[in-house]
Amino acid sequence: MIAGVLLASGASRRFGADKLVAALGGRPVVRWSADALARGVDVCHVVVRPDAPSVRDALAGLDVRFVANPDAASGMASAIRAGIAALGPEVKAAVIALADQPLVEPSAIEALVARWRAGGVRAVAPRYADGQGHPVLFDAAVFPALLALGGDRGARAVLDSLGDECALTDVPGARPADVDTLDALHTVERELARRARAAR
Repeated sequence: MIAGVLLASGASRRFGADKLVAALGGRPVVRWSADALARGVDVCHVVVRPDAPSVRDALAGLDVRFVANPDAASGMASAIRAGIAALGPEVKAAVIALADQPLVEPSAIEALVARWRAGGVRAVAPRYADGQGHPVLFDAAVFPALLALGGDRGARAVLDSLGDECALTDVPGARPADVDTLDALHTVERELARRARAAR
């Protein structure tokens, strides 16, 4: 079984409000991210702040499981720890994704899973046209290292420690933008509009 872990317990300090429930193309930002992740995994866990019912409401109707992060104020590592700790022994790998990256395509997650299934690696990261990005797949063998993370940082140190056991898989296009500010949200809106025109 492959699980998804969507990190959605941040404080949205730079945005000025809860960016994850901001409207984007008729849906909350977090719903774009959760929907893409859920399509590519067997079970999807969403890590949320205990005091943020708005994110739960924004994902109503999606087949996801919520994980409360009581240490959300301490930073991203706490969200990773909470998400990984919620996984059962049947989970053999987890795709960790950021809830504020609504432009991640389901095909990117499918590419990560396919590379992991090919064997020989303990992590897989996407390589976009402008560099390495998110989301990232981790084999269950790496879960203890993820559970040991601390502070307001992600899992880059864990990836770096894996050396050749971390594979990069090519994904078309640029790295998905983070919706950290209102300007970033407007940029993502324009990109969605461009994609809609291209699909016609």
